Amino acid sequence: MSPPALLRSRREPRPAATRPRVTQLRGRRALLVRLGVWAALAAGPAALLHAVGSPAPAVVEPAAVSRPTAVRPAAVEAGEAGAAGFAETVIGLWLECGAAVESSPALAQLRLLAPGVRAPRWDRHPLVAVQVAAVRTVRQEGGGWAVTVAARLADAVAGVPEDRSARGLRFFTVPVTETGIGPDRVFAAGTPMETTGPQDGRTPVSPYTARVEDPALTDTVGGFLSAFLGAAAGAERYLAPGTALARPETQFTSVEPLQVLAEGRPPAAGQEGATTRVRADVTATDSAGREWPMAYALTLTARGGRWEIASLASAPAAPRS
Repeated sequence: MSPPALLRSRREPRPAATRPRVTQLRGRRALLVRLGVWAALAAGPAALLHAVGSPAPAVVEPAAVSRPTAVRPAAVEAGEAGAAGFAETVIGLWLECGAAVESSPALAQLRLLAPGVRAPRWDRHPLVAVQVAAVRTVRQEGGGWAVTVAARLADAVAGVPEDRSARGLRFFTVPVTETGIGPDRVFAAGTPMETTGPQDGRTPVSPYTARVEDPALTDTVGGFLSAFLGAAAGAERYLAPGTALARPETQFTSVEPLQVLAEGRPPAAGQEGATTRVRADVTATDSAGREWPMAYALTLTARGGRWEIASLASAPAAPRS
C-alpha cells in the first residue's frame, strides 16, 4: 500500500534540508575531553594518571544459546493498553482452542499465556472468532486488571440451525495479573467469564451547536472536503500557509455536504486572523455507488477576506437530535 499523499499549502515553501552538524559534534567532543582532564587535575595526580592511562572498558557480548527456548509472549508494559492487548490475545487463543487437538500449537500457547485456564470445546458445532477487541479495562484494588473483550463469533460450518448457533457478538471478561519483570510480566489469572457488554451511557454534549449560514464559510468547507476526498481537484488552494495534511487513498466520485455546525457564532471572514472551529457532516459516494456518511472537524482562519483550512482533527460527538 502506497503512503498517503501529503497536501501542502501552495503559499508555503518546503522546508530546507538540515545541514549535518559534524563540526559542532566534534567541538562538543573536544570540550568534554578537556573538562574530563580538568576534573582529573582537580582530584589530584593519581586521578589524572588513572583517567589518562586506564583502558576503555570492554563490551562483553553474551554467548549464543544453542538449545531451543520456549516461545513466550513479548514483554507487556504495565498499563491499561498493555493489559487490553494481552487480554485480546488470550481471548483469541481461547476461542481458537475450542476446536484444537491436544498437540495443537494454539493450545500450547494458551497454556503459556494463561496457565490453568481450560479451553472450550465446540463438539459438532464449531465456532470461529471473526474479530476480538478490548472494550473496557478496570484496574483492580489488589493489583491487575479486569479486561472485557468483545468477540464477534460465526459458525465455522454452514447449515447450523438457529437454535444451535452461537454466532453474534459476545463479551468475555478475563483477569490479567502483573507479576515482576521480564517476558512473563503479565498472564491471565483466571478463566474468562461471559458478561454483558458496555451499558448505554450519556451522550457527550457536542460543542458544535450553531448552524453555519455564511456561504463563504460553507463553500470553503464543502469545496475542501470534496477535493480532499478525491471528488474534485485543487485541495491545496484551500489550505492556510504552512498547513500540510495527509490525504486518504480512497478516491470518491462525489461528496455531498449535509450540514456545517460551529462552536458558537463564527466571525465574518473579513476579520483578519479570525478563527473558527466547525464540524462538517458529509455523504461521500465511491465509484461503486456505495454511500459513506462521515464527519470532519476543521479549524479555519480568515486571511485576505477568505476562509482557509488551518487543521483537521477527528470529529467529536455528534449534536443531539
